[in-house]
Amino acid sequence: MNQWTQESIKLFGLISCLIIGTILYVSLLLMSDVGVIGLVILPIIVIASLAFGMRAGLTFSVALLAFLFVYFLWFAPIYQEGEVQFFNWKGLSYTALLLTMSILSGLIHQLVKKVQLSRHELEERARQLIAVDPETWLDNAERFRMDVNSERDRLIRHGGSFAVSFIQLHEFTHFEERYGRTEYEWFLNYFSDELHMATRRTDQKYRVAHDTFAIIFPYTSPAAAQVVHDRIRPLLEQYELQSGEHVGLTYEDTFYEVSRENCNAVVEQILSKASATSLDV
Repeated sequence: MNQWTQESIKLFGLISCLIIGTILYVSLLLMSDVGVIGLVILPIIVIASLAFGMRAGLTFSVALLAFLFVYFLWFAPIYQEGEVQFFNWKGLSYTALLLTMSILSGLIHQLVKKVQLSRHELEERARQLIAVDPETWLDNAERFRMDVNSERDRLIRHGGSFAVSFIQLHEFTHFEERYGRTEYEWFLNYFSDELHMATRRTDQKYRVAHDTFAIIFPYTSPAAAQVVHDRIRPLLEQYELQSGEHVGLTYEDTFYEVSRENCNAVVEQILSKASATSLDV
């Protein structure tokens, strides 16, 4: 049974107990002389627990019951055979029901908060998955566009420069057809690993299209970014298949340098380049 079903059953059970408790509470009021104040106090306590949680609800309940005890004892004493009504079975049942209802309402509050937290976590995981290429686990084109704009905003505020490079593999769309799915997946895993090894931790790597990869190099010139491409070039020019056969993958390098002076124009070129490549994965 999945988590959502379990949480739904718990919520249904708590609400059912709350309804039963309300029926018992009203029945008890009809047998007592508490009056209108008894009808008002229950929704106040339940709403307080639902809104602010069990601790707040119990604190409010105890404070309210203490006030009612003092009120009945000193200002509006209700006696049954010489005893204050709080100390007979009706008064004790009344108090126990109020505290129980406060606890039930608090448990509903906790359960709803837990479900909301689980939903937020699932939404965050979904956002992360949406922003990641499922074949290489590199960030995708959507994240690339967001990060390029973020780097531009940082550059405008603090100055400096950054570089962006693209590696577009020619005819990569036919790689899977030519060598098979297993070889295709092996290459993507191997290439993404090599890309991570060839770059710094601060360099951001992306798969912006089926055949195109991009890198953002903070505080780096295109000449320094070229060094990374030089490390990757032997892998592409003499890629070894699992069979031991070597094949050459043709590709195109493109570099951009973004500074405070040209940031808007160059960023537009970068985004246009990303959009002009193959369809996003």
